[in-house]
Amino acid sequence: MTPQRSLNPTAAAGLAAIGLGSLCGGVAQARVADDFDPRTHLLGDPGGLRSAAEDHGFALDANLTGDHSIVLNGGRAPRATATRYLAEAGVTVDTDTAFGLPGGTLRVAYVGFHGDSGNLDSGDFQTYSNIDAEPFDALYSVWYRQRLFDERLSIRVGKVDANTDFAYVDNGGGFIHSSPGFSPTIQGFPSYPDPATSMSVFLRPHGGFYLGAGVYDGATQAGVRTGTRGPSTFFDDDPGGLFWIGETGLEYARDGRIGFGAWRHTGDFERFAGGTADHADGVYAVWDQTVYADSASPREAGVFAQYALADEAVSEATHHASLGVEIQSLLADHPNDVSGLMASYVAFSDAPGAGFRDDYELAIEAFHAIRATGWLTLKPDLQYIVHPGGTGLDDATVATLRARIAL
Repeated sequence: MTPQRSLNPTAAAGLAAIGLGSLCGGVAQARVADDFDPRTHLLGDPGGLRSAAEDHGFALDANLTGDHSIVLNGGRAPRATATRYLAEAGVTVDTDTAFGLPGGTLRVAYVGFHGDSGNLDSGDFQTYSNIDAEPFDALYSVWYRQRLFDERLSIRVGKVDANTDFAYVDNGGGFIHSSPGFSPTIQGFPSYPDPATSMSVFLRPHGGFYLGAGVYDGATQAGVRTGTRGPSTFFDDDPGGLFWIGETGLEYARDGRIGFGAWRHTGDFERFAGGTADHADGVYAVWDQTVYADSASPREAGVFAQYALADEAVSEATHHASLGVEIQSLLADHPNDVSGLMASYVAFSDAPGAGFRDDYELAIEAFHAIRATGWLTLKPDLQYIVHPGGTGLDDATVATLRARIAL
């Protein structure tokens, strides 16, 4: 089964500001702003209700993201088109402002996806559009986070997209390809379209060092759609076990960050050579770095890199490596536009019974996001996919136009 993945959530608030959209962990992780700007929302601030809500600690957000794609050549269905959209609406509550409870954040959000899943036409493994999924409507996020000891300790419980905390790269958030969201080697990762009931803890003692760990409902491994369900399967090991993950790293100057993580899923996995394994596991590394910033203009460039590996006995993707760059204000007279170029490589399992005809898949993506208005972003995107799906298909070229409206 081709995995479905998500956009980088940690970059969500910043990307929302430039109209690129976001998908996880409460989808656009709205933060209570000091000053609400109605020019960045299609509906503005009717009657001052939205700004008044923020003054009382309630940040409202709603977004529509739509893709129209065509497989220009190659793949499973050359010249096929796909149209789909994703809707998100939610509220983020600063409990200090709202209720006098310092350090708390409450998030509740709806997400719905409808339309075509374009990767069925391209045949790619990594999923070229990160909103592709089976149609669904869900109460996507319901979680509470408490920060303690001057924000050195953070505890979060509830229904959460794990990619909000783990395996993300900030500078990959503008791409529509799924792999900059998180590595396709991570099996059963509770991310879009299936966040899961969880508990996670992060420690940030000093000097940019951080250490985090989380446990999530792993029922998606057994075919249970946790994205459209409540917490019941989290407390029952039978449907698919639990997903455990930990990450440690360092955040440093010029928006730099390097992180190392490990994960383990305790569900049952089919071995390609026959029989079953009682778990799957793997490791990953992520890196973000601002490499250029012009103090006299909005122009800025940031790079990201990912590497991950998993057990070839049960994992279709055994190695993953990617590298990319995002540039804001590449054109001087378009200060809010963002451009990007990246490549993502996966090596397929060569275990007996895995059945791949090609050794690897390579996806190359280029985009230019145009801030058409304060609330509308248009993103032409072009991808070239070598060995889509590893099944012997011709190399595919896919063109997509993404539109995002902040309501």
